[in-house]
Amino acid sequence: MKRSIFATAAIAALFLTSCNKEKTPADTATTATVDTISSKPSDSAAVSAGKDEIVKSTSTDSSGKTLEMTFNNTKNTATVVFNKETIELQGQKPASGIWYKNDHYELRGKGEEIELTKDGKVVFKK
Repeated sequence: MKRSIFATAAIAALFLTSCNKEKTPADTATTATVDTISSKPSDSAAVSAGKDEIVKSTSTDSSGKTLEMTFNNTKNTATVVFNKETIELQGQKPASGIWYKNDHYELRGKGEEIELTKDGKVVFKK
């Protein structure tokens, strides 16, 4: 009886630890070797620039306003160009999607939806 309980516990422990695989440098190396990734909705591209992982994306809303976004995934920052103004944002921890902000601006998005707010008012939404 003790052996079967021990065997069951050992199998359960092995099963649970095998599910918690952490990313290794080999897992993340595929991101660094990607030269270009295109996507129709946002025409985004991932470019390997030195050691930083840079992703560029452009989005246009229904009124024709354009939002140019450059994400530095290594430094967890985003640079946004909107109405000829360059905005630097710091990454936050979203439950899902993206979330970057500074003292006045906040950029949130998930999937193809993106929203830029300035002092709590929506200035761009797609």
